[in-house]
Amino acid sequence: MKILPAVFLQALACLTVHAGEEPPAWAMKVLNERLSTRYELVQRLEPSFYVGDFNNDGKSDVALLIKEKTTAKVGSAIIEGGERKIKIIGAGKSFGNGGDDFSWMDAWSIRHSGKVDRLFVAKSEAASAVIYWDGSKYEWQQEGD
Repeated sequence: MKILPAVFLQALACLTVHAGEEPPAWAMKVLNERLSTRYELVQRLEPSFYVGDFNNDGKSDVALLIKEKTTAKVGSAIIEGGERKIKIIGAGKSFGNGGDDFSWMDAWSIRHSGKVDRLFVAKSEAASAVIYWDGSKYEWQQEGD
């Protein structure tokens, strides 16, 4: 199975979040108050965030593209809208086959599937995976190599 080029995936992503938009204020408040000593928002990919219901609680969550300040390792912070819980994926914390640094990622998007949204991460022409909520934690599902 061929992986879609990053440009096409980014064009699809703009249907959900428009280029130049800012993450929701509540998510930035959580980032600034609870994560800013260790992580920072990065504009490495466009868009740098997605809004969706990633944990199937009926509330909007935000996935932010972040970088660990001391190591420059890239990943995502999923900030859950309900309880404001945070899950760091990559950015210095190992997750699935993605490892602890997602700087390899040149495309990401959101996939709407039923009630729960999933994050699609990819290295064009190489590998891709879906990050999804299994009911109790986030999981990694490899899609292509």
